[in-house]
Amino acid sequence: MRILHKLGLSAVLTVFAIGSAGAVEIAKLDEFRPGDLQAIGFELTRDAEVSIDAVGMRPRDADQMTVYAWILDSDTRRPVWIMQAAGTDRIRGSRVLRSAKDSEMLSAGKYELYMYAGRFWSWDNNSFNFKNFLGEVFSDDWDDEDLDELRDCHVTISSEGLSANQIKSFTPDGGFPNALIRHNKLRDSEYIRTAFRLDKEMDLRIYAVIEYPSGYREPVDQSWIVDNATRERVWEISRWDADYAGGGRKNQYYDDNVSLPKGEYTLYVVTDDSHSYEDFNTAPPYDPMNWGVTISPGRDFDKGAFHLIDLEETGQPIIDFTRARDNDFFEQAFKVTKETKVRVYALGEYAGGKGDFADFGAIQDANSGRTIWEMDYRNTTHAGGGEKNRMFDGTITLEPGVYYAYYSTDDSHAYRDWNTSAPYDADSYGMAIYPASKDAASAIKLISSDELDKESNVLARVTRVRDSERRRERFSLDKDSWVHIYALGEGTGGRMYDYAYIIDTETGRDVWEMTWRKTDHAGGASKNRRVDDTIMLPKGTYEVVYETDDSHSFNNWNSSPPRDPMNWGVTITLSDKR
Repeated sequence: MRILHKLGLSAVLTVFAIGSAGAVEIAKLDEFRPGDLQAIGFELTRDAEVSIDAVGMRPRDADQMTVYAWILDSDTRRPVWIMQAAGTDRIRGSRVLRSAKDSEMLSAGKYELYMYAGRFWSWDNNSFNFKNFLGEVFSDDWDDEDLDELRDCHVTISSEGLSANQIKSFTPDGGFPNALIRHNKLRDSEYIRTAFRLDKEMDLRIYAVIEYPSGYREPVDQSWIVDNATRERVWEISRWDADYAGGGRKNQYYDDNVSLPKGEYTLYVVTDDSHSYEDFNTAPPYDPMNWGVTISPGRDFDKGAFHLIDLEETGQPIIDFTRARDNDFFEQAFKVTKETKVRVYALGEYAGGKGDFADFGAIQDANSGRTIWEMDYRNTTHAGGGEKNRMFDGTITLEPGVYYAYYSTDDSHAYRDWNTSAPYDADSYGMAIYPASKDAASAIKLISSDELDKESNVLARVTRVRDSERRRERFSLDKDSWVHIYALGEGTGGRMYDYAYIIDTETGRDVWEMTWRKTDHAGGASKNRRVDDTIMLPKGTYEVVYETDDSHSFNNWNSSPPRDPMNWGVTITLSDKR
């Protein structure tokens, strides 16, 4: 698709010529090639009625015009006239040409005239690729008769009530002369961040033109604002906020005032790998030059209280599991010496179904074995690209204690091996944990797995058990004690196939067993089962045993793994239950 500013062509138009009927020609667009989107700007110094003479195309098998024109108000960014099929007449002798002769009363101001030469697209198509359909040479799919018809397409605006000195021309650029932040005319695969500070609460006007395909939960070309202190999204575009932007149905726009408290923020602007400025794969929006987002002064704006600032440096991550590839498994134990906030930034693959992730990260309390944070659908947002790409970017509070973080991927769709479009921030695929404040790093110490067991209340740990194993570990209690049992295994039809049990070594009798009735679903396949229980054991010596059958075990799953794959097995810890 070529987007042309008509005044920039080498053959400059005579914009203000006197017509045969004494009318002043204000603007004209013609000489189209397939896929062209042409634009020209004009300004009226006083109110005037203008005449519009346009010839476009509507194939007989189409409900809408495929070659058509419109006029945009440069200040409001909304169309004041659109060439629609219902307002046109068939031109005798042509299969596709349609004529529009119209008039509009225009107030003094700036306007932009557009004309689009589309052909083989659908107004409701969300994924069709114009270039792929037509091939590299657009004219290959236009027969000679169609090309001849296209040469007759044009639009002319004139007025009998204006003189040449009451008309000015300009090259349209999307307007917004007082913009504070402007990212427009965005192309495919953009990932832009801009930071700013507000010294007091104020309103900002946010105007965005985006791609929001029908049936998608979130836009695929999107903008959002994050509070730098909390990592919370304080503004984003939802389906309820967006309005139809013209052209293809997936073209949507947002235009409203947003009130933000005093603070520091980052604006994120992203696009996916198709349908953007100069490469729209369906009909463009009425305001194509503002594909992206613009922030302007809102109501009661205080110029002195708004500042662009440098992007906040995240520094070095405490834990870095990024650029995760297929079948990766990362883990790291760490100790927290005082209550501390950390920023977790994680990207993963949502597998759908019961809300499970195929690629995800989590943080667990080493003493209890319980997960204190993990990626799920509700706490993540679309990460760009394929709809299954999800992202978490937020802060969590860690109490003093010992923890381990892990990140796991399945056998497809990971860094540099995507099976659908990659996320916006592909290099960060995986998980990274950062200190949320300057003193947070000093409160966190990375430790080894051996140090983890010494620092925690673990009595016995038999985890990451593979096929056809029977592993055991002893532990002793010097007094009657409550113990916490956390175990994952395989079970179907009321029977366990991978399971744990505890033996009293003095009597040789089982004192506890992981039965079907004691378990609940552990995520992933329905046969993944979990025990999270606390029992009283008398003083003595015990042996915990874990047995597996010949299939579906740690890193050798024959169906979806559990949410907590690294704990496939059993962990026993002292409990603080009284």
